[in-house]
Amino acid sequence: MIEATRRGRLTAVPAAVGVAAVAVLLPLAAFLLAAWLFGLQLLTIESGSMAPTFPVGSLLVSGQVDPADVRVGMAIVFEDPAKAGRLVSHRVVGVAGGDSLAFWTQGDANNVRDAAPVPARMVRARVLWHVPILGAASEWLQWPRNFIFLVVLPGLLFAGLEWRHRRRRAGGAAAAAMVATGSPSGG
Repeated sequence: MIEATRRGRLTAVPAAVGVAAVAVLLPLAAFLLAAWLFGLQLLTIESGSMAPTFPVGSLLVSGQVDPADVRVGMAIVFEDPAKAGRLVSHRVVGVAGGDSLAFWTQGDANNVRDAAPVPARMVRARVLWHVPILGAASEWLQWPRNFIFLVVLPGLLFAGLEWRHRRRRAGGAAAAAMVATGSPSGG
């Protein structure tokens, strides 16, 4: 009886881990698929310039925007004019004068606007919404951690469960053979 209770507990732990993994991974996979299908970008807030609106570690969900549709007050994602390839998320605080369309931007936590206007050609997206903390978690789960947590550990869990199942089946077959022959040695 004690052995059956212990075996039941040992079976419940992997089942609970499996249910928890599916409960987390299935919605996450659906979200990532939807983001990809709808052309959304996922970015992590790395500095406090947009706090408290977008705290450090937040995951920003942004979508494409035509620069002609950008308005004052809108949070946008743009390529930093001072550093190629670096993406920045700030709020539009004005439209810069001149021959070509450009925007003055400023972080919500900053006292002054950014040093240079952002040319329309550098606007990449409009911030749609954010999820606090999730950006830091997604940054933490970069290579090789994502492979370890999303491939290796589940693979080891399933391999261990399969090994245990086969061992139990082999033990059950040996017990059945002992009962059939009437001898404790099976022969």
